[in-house]
Amino acid sequence: MTNTEKISIIIVCLNRESTIEKTITSVISQSYPNLEFVVIDGQSTDETINIITRYKDKISYFVSEPDNGIYHAMNKGIKAATGDVLFFLNSDDYLVDTDVVCGVMNIFNEKSNIDIVFGNVVYDFGDYKKNIKQTEFVDRSLLIQQTIYHQTLFARRCVFQDVGGFSEGYKVVSDHEWMIKVFLLSNYNYRYINRDISICSTGGINAKFDYRDELMAMLKNYFSPYEIYRYWPIFPQTRAKLKKIIPAMKRRYPVTQKWINFIKGCISIK
Repeated sequence: MTNTEKISIIIVCLNRESTIEKTITSVISQSYPNLEFVVIDGQSTDETINIITRYKDKISYFVSEPDNGIYHAMNKGIKAATGDVLFFLNSDDYLVDTDVVCGVMNIFNEKSNIDIVFGNVVYDFGDYKKNIKQTEFVDRSLLIQQTIYHQTLFARRCVFQDVGGFSEGYKVVSDHEWMIKVFLLSNYNYRYINRDISICSTGGINAKFDYRDELMAMLKNYFSPYEIYRYWPIFPQTRAKLKKIIPAMKRRYPVTQKWINFIKGCISIK
């Protein structure tokens, strides 16, 4: 590799003694040569800091201090990082193999017009793993239904400089909001690669926090009510009921065709 842009891999953590070592070793074992490793700890009180200290010679930047939540910590990581490309890995996740970063960075090194690269994720449910293949194209309907997993996405520093960091006003959906800003409100060149990037735990904050109200509040800032109710996957039972109700509505009530068409659009009836 003649031109090796620097990548900063950022981990934020708090009391992750049971998982942090596997996360760290998956980073320091990467074959890509120009890698900066940034660790932001929220002042852990378990063995997390002691475990991190064992690998201090492999860590470019480390701080342990109180923060205001995961997105505050991630924003601190952005400020601390000096790489040309930035990537976030959760402290209970790990990279699938030693050549993940090398494969992704080859694209950045060869294609200077590419701003973002993302791939697939593997969810670890303990007894089994599930591969999630992400989509090649990102549009409005997709980002209402789901996000691009940040543990699979690599972005040039200029993306963070232009779009900004993560909103610290949300508990769990700021990375989803960031993806909306990047893919829908900006004009960056991105590439999907059909490759597993990281293996992710299912026991993080999302599993403990009912995020639906927060997600809905966030989506309303970017999408119309029609778009949300048509594409948001929280409403499958409602759609099924409406499919049965519409014929009866036509027969028994003077419902205008305009409203019938609106309801059909919401439930994707042809």
